[in-house]
Amino acid sequence: MLARRPQIEAEAMEGRRHLTGMVPQVHLPGEEAEVDFADVWVRLAGEVVKCHLFTLRLSYSGRAVHRLYASQAQESFMEGHVEAFNVLGGVPTKHIRSPRPTSWRRCRSRVSSAASP
Repeated sequence: MLARRPQIEAEAMEGRRHLTGMVPQVHLPGEEAEVDFADVWVRLAGEVVKCHLFTLRLSYSGRAVHRLYASQAQESFMEGHVEAFNVLGGVPTKHIRSPRPTSWRRCRSRVSSAASP
């Protein structure tokens, strides 16, 4: 965007218009959930510590469950899901991964290596 900003401004001065818009999304109740980890910094016993916020958000209602973990380990990932399903009272039929799947890759590689003989 920064590289294109001067071009956008030049086109605007020439009278060209850029349209804005959105793509509507349709989600059925209980059908879809989005899952991700985010880095957060918290003050714990007076010390600033990096933690990982697990979030599972239902796409239809926007209702979300958040849990804070010391790592993005597979155990945290699985426990976050179990906690969210208990709070929400069920399991969505479809999960959407994070746009930046670093935590997923880490979990997937651990599951793959654990399953290998």
